[in-house]
Amino acid sequence: MLVALYYAVGLWGFVFTPDAHGIPLVWPATGVGLAFVYLYGYRLIPAVGFASALVAWQFTGDMVPLLETLGTVTATMAGVALGAYALHRLGFSPRLERLRDVGLLLSVGALTGSGLAATAGAWGIAVGMDELSFTDTWWLCWMADLMGLALVAPVLMTWLGAPLARPTDRAYLKGFLLIASLISVTAVVYSGFLPAGVAMPLSYAAFPLVMLAALRCPVQVTTTLMLAGGGIALSGTGWGLGPFAELGLDTSLLSLNAQLALLVLTGLVLTALRGEREAAETRARRHLDQLARAGRLSTLGELSAGLAHELNQPLCALASYAQASKRLLERGRMDELGEALSQLDAGAHRAAETVRQMRAFAAGQAPERRTIRPDALVRPVLDLLRPEFRSRHLRLELKVEPHLPAVTVAPVQIEQVLVNLLRNAIEALEGRRDGRVELGLQREADHLQLHIRDNGPGIPPYRLAGLFDPFSTWKENGLGLGLSISRSLVEAHGGCLTVSNMPEGGAEFRFTLPLEHSDARP
Repeated sequence: MLVALYYAVGLWGFVFTPDAHGIPLVWPATGVGLAFVYLYGYRLIPAVGFASALVAWQFTGDMVPLLETLGTVTATMAGVALGAYALHRLGFSPRLERLRDVGLLLSVGALTGSGLAATAGAWGIAVGMDELSFTDTWWLCWMADLMGLALVAPVLMTWLGAPLARPTDRAYLKGFLLIASLISVTAVVYSGFLPAGVAMPLSYAAFPLVMLAALRCPVQVTTTLMLAGGGIALSGTGWGLGPFAELGLDTSLLSLNAQLALLVLTGLVLTALRGEREAAETRARRHLDQLARAGRLSTLGELSAGLAHELNQPLCALASYAQASKRLLERGRMDELGEALSQLDAGAHRAAETVRQMRAFAAGQAPERRTIRPDALVRPVLDLLRPEFRSRHLRLELKVEPHLPAVTVAPVQIEQVLVNLLRNAIEALEGRRDGRVELGLQREADHLQLHIRDNGPGIPPYRLAGLFDPFSTWKENGLGLGLSISRSLVEAHGGCLTVSNMPEGGAEFRFTLPLEHSDARP
């Protein structure tokens, strides 16, 4: 494959040789050798030497003496080997996704592969033909060699050395249209039918097509576009067609290669910038994922205490109802035992649901929500806490506005909020015989508002600002997580939890829940 491709590009270079001295307009063979040796190893260096000798024998014939031909072949092998070694040592990547890779390919190719090959070629041509100076010949050979390397090496590197992307059918279609458009435009420019004044500015139409490919298509499409456009431009100029053909060898070679060099540099630099941007975005996403995981683990650490806090309430209720059931059974009051056992069963389900939600949170699952009427939402909480109100001789007042629309919530989470707030009110009324707690539900615009009021001592003003902070508590055995968890649950439902002291004494907690849009009409 190496020999065949080397011979083909050598034939192409010599076919479009515009002068009688054997100096080609472009010489891509060195780029082929450098790409193959870099990708497949140094064992291909003899194949490079054989292909170079075959091309020299086939196309130069007796124009260059045998000794100079051997020197050219040796220099080509040395340049390719040294270039491949330098690329490996310097950490070059054939993906061309970094500006560093673009710079390495062009600089190493210019200094080693193209530099040595141009030196050997210029020496052989200048020695065989006294009318040519070594300096002028080397300059022309080096420019032709470097231009060929810049056009051919990126295509081989990306197609053979970089993994092929898996774009969608639309991306394939976009790449095909870009390649077809560039070939069409370039073919018209270098067809010879257009006057030079029109063809010259039109030749720059290749730039936006290559830039679009570099920003939107896989790197293989961009390098193919550059090779297709450069190949047509060089072939047309070699045939004496296009805007550069009338300028003469020196001027046309310099002008055309300068334009193609800018085209290649634009495509490769934009490709590298896009690759660096995507790599930076990938690193940022990975970093955010790691931060999110760390945050989740940290939150789980906090919620381990919260789990104990939340489970404590249903477990206490279970113990109370179990003891009550035992007493009722001992006294033979079987008619009252059914209600106690029902509450015992409800408490067990509540504890199990709390554990299930904690596990779902740890696994990153969203809590299950359903549409429920407000009175059905608060009824399990009242059933759970009514014995505690009764045992403490506290009065619980329920004020529900009639015909309230439904809300879509995770019921067990809102029940946890209500239990936390009501238990805080119960604890604030500890030891008071006239204690009263009011639970109210009313509609405000498109929200359902729930409030819990008590006639206790209220909250110390200096504690109001940090009341919802985690681990903020003044209770002797409190964890300081109940209000923090409650606020998080309310905000997760799109609501807001606030607290204030009432003028007549006591504290008031308010939180809102969005109403269902379909039921939000008066």
